[in-house]
Amino acid sequence: MSQFWKSTSTAENHAGFTITGSKLQVVEVVNKDDQFVLENVDEAYFNEPINFENDKETKISALLQGAFNELIIRHPLKSSSASFTLPFELFYTMQIPFDNSLLHQDLVEEFKWELSVLYPFAAPQDLVIQYVEVDKNNLTDFNTAIVAAMPRKILQLVDSFCKENNLKLKFVDNIHIASERALAASSPIMDKGLALSIYLGNKYLSIIFSLNGKPVRLKIIPLNYAGEIPALIQKEISPSETFRINKNMIDACFITGEGLSSSLVDTLRKNTKLEFIYFNPFEKIKPAPKLFDNKNISDKANSFSSAAGIAFRLA
Repeated sequence: MSQFWKSTSTAENHAGFTITGSKLQVVEVVNKDDQFVLENVDEAYFNEPINFENDKETKISALLQGAFNELIIRHPLKSSSASFTLPFELFYTMQIPFDNSLLHQDLVEEFKWELSVLYPFAAPQDLVIQYVEVDKNNLTDFNTAIVAAMPRKILQLVDSFCKENNLKLKFVDNIHIASERALAASSPIMDKGLALSIYLGNKYLSIIFSLNGKPVRLKIIPLNYAGEIPALIQKEISPSETFRINKNMIDACFITGEGLSSSLVDTLRKNTKLEFIYFNPFEKIKPAPKLFDNKNISDKANSFSSAAGIAFRLA
């Protein structure tokens, strides 16, 4: 899926940040001798959790700046370019049939109308919209579009933050879609066959099916409690009138997200009968020597998949 903000620059140092409700993560890659090297993997917690729905933009900016200052004191950035992944609660998403004969602007207007029906509290004129077209395939009989929208003011907040810190904003993306890019970079399985990717957020379960390396289905589901996750996954891997999925069709399953524990993953494996792979986004990139003992890489690399995916986007 296209990012909400993108540039054409390539082959430059690049820092990828992930913002959640509780912390700011960074993954930085730098170009050394025409080879990209992993320069930094770190995170800093906010002084208090961010409530994206109720907190004022000035408060969000201040909490973000405080965590950023902590990160760059420990390890100053070598990059002048930065990209960000944002949590699920900042996006409005849907997947709907569409008429592929429509022009781009007509499609965008159609999607705005559909979003206004699904999310009547969101003003369509205040949204930035991106979409990916999904051709009909052996799972569905018609063309669909995966649509994601976010409030323009959030994009402006991130852009202002970058300007305040002398950074050039490259991309802004959804936390799971960015994680998918890290997965595609680290696993050749993604290039062919049907892959299932699960991202567990603080209050959301996100599910992406990819066919031969391209997303064909995206579902973001609000969570009430962790105990409902196995049943929700089971429902999404069962056939429906519009999506002819079968668990036996899935060639590989991956899982990532916030606060994932091995016991939780084992429980999901047992309850869903799916062999989820707990993937490492840093397997295919050479780390700088100073990162050899970095606990974020050795102990919880999986949790940095989104920051890694957005950082690798220019690598």
